[in-house]
Amino acid sequence: MRRIVGKQVLELTATEFDELLAAHRGAVLDVGTGDGKHAHHVAQRHPDLLVVGLDAAKDGMREISAKAASRKRGLANLIYVWASAEGLPADLHGITDLRVLMPWGSLLRGMLGSDPEMLRGLAAVCAPGATMLITLNLHAWRPPVPEVGDRPEPTPDSAADMLAGIYADAGWRLDEAKYFDQEQVRALATSWTRRLNSSKSRFDVLGLTATLVGQRSGERPASSCTNA
Repeated sequence: MRRIVGKQVLELTATEFDELLAAHRGAVLDVGTGDGKHAHHVAQRHPDLLVVGLDAAKDGMREISAKAASRKRGLANLIYVWASAEGLPADLHGITDLRVLMPWGSLLRGMLGSDPEMLRGLAAVCAPGATMLITLNLHAWRPPVPEVGDRPEPTPDSAADMLAGIYADAGWRLDEAKYFDQEQVRALATSWTRRLNSSKSRFDVLGLTATLVGQRSGERPASSCTNA
């Protein structure tokens, strides 16, 4: 897989990734990591976890990936990978905690069920029983952006009707949908949430949690293996 370290794009072999995975009690995958600050935040606080920040745009990860790889103040449990949610690396596996925070573009469409293959591909890189956290910026419906189309704004009550069946088909059990309070939003520690939270008198976020129950690790759709 393509690892980003500053301005470098390095090849992380399957053996190297397996060694990293074996050295930690679990693995967090932050999909659509952007500038990578949430992944860095998690890695700092949980040195026993391997944390993978993944994004389709490599440039945003340059600064923090260089910091993470620093010999003096780096984090040995943190790596950044250049790939999209539609084209996950073939060697990526064993994820126990999946996070998709404030998705946008094709990632938002996928989380809203427009791309079931994306949900199946994400399930395929996870270990059985893995958990998933999705946080949706509800201001994407105010007014609606193209990614949400004509879907009504989801609520805790409507999310199950809108998404539970789609997620179940991909192997995920939708466990809970709830509004995040401002403390929970701040705890996400992403640049995106900080900017939005400071620019709005009220910032509304819907959090979804799910558990992988139906698809075993390794059952990856062929379409999601394009970036090795």
